[in-house]
Amino acid sequence: MSIVETVSSDPYEWRFARVKQFSYKSDVLKAMLSNYPDSLLGDLDRSFIDRNVIPAFKTAINSKSPSIDFVKIKLLGVRVGYERLIIPQKTDGVPKWCLSLKEGRFAIPYHQGRNVDLTDEGIVQLLIEGHTAKEIAEMLELSPRSIEHRIEKLKTRFEARNLVHLVAKIVSTKLDQ
Repeated sequence: MSIVETVSSDPYEWRFARVKQFSYKSDVLKAMLSNYPDSLLGDLDRSFIDRNVIPAFKTAINSKSPSIDFVKIKLLGVRVGYERLIIPQKTDGVPKWCLSLKEGRFAIPYHQGRNVDLTDEGIVQLLIEGHTAKEIAEMLELSPRSIEHRIEKLKTRFEARNLVHLVAKIVSTKLDQ
């Protein structure tokens, strides 16, 4: 939850202040939030502010009614998705502040793509579909041990701690392709 003071006619002079964090626990989000301290909007990343903050707040201010949207962006090398509710001050004049509630849906760090051959892509796709190494071996007509070796090599190449981490990293590399 945050407050944006909208007293100035210049949106870059609006003041952003985070009141409370209501999101899931995430090291990725924690690092991102540290890059967006309480400050004037003009002191923050202009491309993000110009594209994703000012237009939404202007809409709520001009309509004098709440607005809700779903934001999907790439910010600081992370794909982020969140629902946002903006509630402008109830007044007969121009609202002097807006309350903003955001509920995070995902924060997927970008991982540099590494070359994966066709067999490995097939293995990953079958893992995504929920198949075991033994089932994948049968489907690809390879030995279960060969599949396990390939999975271990992929985990090493992608610096993944476990199978779930591996699949998440590979899927995240495919999102930009």
